[in-house]
Amino acid sequence: MKILEEFWYGNIHPTDRDIIPNSRIDKLLKLAVKNEQRLNDLLSDEERAAFQKFKDSQAELSSVNECESFMLGFRLGARFMLEVMGEMDVPFIDD
Repeated sequence: MKILEEFWYGNIHPTDRDIIPNSRIDKLLKLAVKNEQRLNDLLSDEERAAFQKFKDSQAELSSVNECESFMLGFRLGARFMLEVMGEMDVPFIDD
């Protein structure tokens, strides 16, 4: 299947990725989970609720930043392709 068909059928998910065991991301994720658990053990119920709200807002901020980074990277890649295609004798691109 071509990439446009994959996109049309919803088979492309740029945020999906496997975490490779013992990779830098895997190690950092495990460290974050361990530290979060240690912190949760020290907090009262009220503090835990406030911390959860903080984590939720951080997750939303992270999601927005990832989306912005994806769009910027995609646009940059498209500009590279337009420049490359512009230097070729391609009938569907106007200079």
